[in-house]
Amino acid sequence: MEYVFIDFEMNQIDNAAQNEFKICKNEIIEIGAVKLDDTYKEINYFKTYVRPVVLPLNSRIVRLTGITTEMVEDAPDFDSAIDSFIDWCGDADVIYAWSENDLRQFNKERRIKNYTHDRVNVIVSRWKDFQKEFAKLLGTRRRLALSDAVFYLGEDFQGKEHDALWDARNTAEVFVLSKDKEKFEKVMAPIMEVYKPKQTMTYSLGDIFKNINIEE
Repeated sequence: MEYVFIDFEMNQIDNAAQNEFKICKNEIIEIGAVKLDDTYKEINYFKTYVRPVVLPLNSRIVRLTGITTEMVEDAPDFDSAIDSFIDWCGDADVIYAWSENDLRQFNKERRIKNYTHDRVNVIVSRWKDFQKEFAKLLGTRRRLALSDAVFYLGEDFQGKEHDALWDARNTAEVFVLSKDKEKFEKVMAPIMEVYKPKQTMTYSLGDIFKNINIEE
């Protein structure tokens, strides 16, 4: 059994690029991933920048990620980067990302850029949202930020946030910690209590007033 954890960093296309903006608001500019074996140990990692169609990069994204236009100008294009990632995945049984946004972006971008690969549908079929699974473990529908999940588990966020490889690695760390059921429930008990659904009121205002004696 092999598990892959993936993260994308994306550039937000400026409004000035009207034609591209109408069909896709973002482009992938970095892919980071780690691979775990059946004992939940990291056995490999993958990292590449991706050259987007629209340049230069949005200044806000540069500040957020630390990725500059110069860093992606000579990077592999979308097709080449995804080819490499799929080949690196091999026969991984599950591909996890933190939130559904990464898969949504991938599907949108591959359609727009007419990307094809004989294993792309296999990769998509094995893709899961670990943020959603983590919320279920807490008994809530609320989606937590990855940094919050790491913090609640009593760990320090490894590396730098908004770095694709480190985000993927921290997602894997949360996954591994969640597999120790006894430790997870002990550490997360206060958080699970907070997120526990509140008891639904089964009485009405009419029921309340029926039990009140009104003196004339």
